[in-house]
Amino acid sequence: MTFRFSAKFAATAAATFFAACAFAYSVTDAQGTRFDFEKPPRCATVVPAITQNIFAIGAGEYLLANSRYCDFPEEAKRKIKIGGYIDPDYEKIVSLKPDIFILPATADSRVARRLEKLGIKCFVLHGEGIANISADVRMLGKLFDLGKSAEKIAADFDDAVKPVNSGGGRRAFFMFGKMAAGRGTFAGNLLTACGLANCADKIGRPWAEVPREFVLAANPEIIFAECESEKSRAETERFFRTDPVWRTTAAVKNSRICFVPRDTVIVPSVRVAEALKIMRAFLLKN
Repeated sequence: MTFRFSAKFAATAAATFFAACAFAYSVTDAQGTRFDFEKPPRCATVVPAITQNIFAIGAGEYLLANSRYCDFPEEAKRKIKIGGYIDPDYEKIVSLKPDIFILPATADSRVARRLEKLGIKCFVLHGEGIANISADVRMLGKLFDLGKSAEKIAADFDDAVKPVNSGGGRRAFFMFGKMAAGRGTFAGNLLTACGLANCADKIGRPWAEVPREFVLAANPEIIFAECESEKSRAETERFFRTDPVWRTTAAVKNSRICFVPRDTVIVPSVRVAEALKIMRAFLLKN
């Protein structure tokens, strides 16, 4: 009787142990969907910010493929390319058989729906916004079982983007070509983190081409503009100084135009902390 009881207990314990091993850990994405993993999943994405954050936490080995636009860090260039966000190569994605496909939360869910129909599970991160960058880093840390390293990176980022009043409440634009970053955008959030008033907030859209009348009324005191190279920087500066409207603004008259390298601010990854450092240094001198 004792032997049979012991055998039964051992069998039950073994079954419980192997069941626990079958799902080593669980992670819930930003949409509340639960995923169970035996080990860190093999993944793919077509979003440069996600690629950058994956490498930032040391999970690059789990990234099977990314988009043609994922060029940072250097290792990202060597990953298999599967198109872009608006034109993913679904056939190639299916052939790679990733455990999950990582996407941000957006109003347009066509990519996710198509992938789900093809049998590819989509793990969804948060939407745009500077506060969501560290939240995504922490979520990726859980996803790849790298919570400790991810937490350090997220905490450092949170510390770097804490609002300071170096801008003194002055009026500012953050321009990407002719488009201004407005309320809710990560670039607009950088202005807030500098203690500046974002002129584009009044437009009421995240990204908008600024009407000339609006520029006149806003009269920005500071202009931040992304630039890809010295040539694009010179061309952008020439535009501001010769345009009949922009040249009348306080920012241009007082030479308060700050150029931010495009690769630090074009996507909402932890790299935007580099852009913020450049912006704050400019404000301290101006």
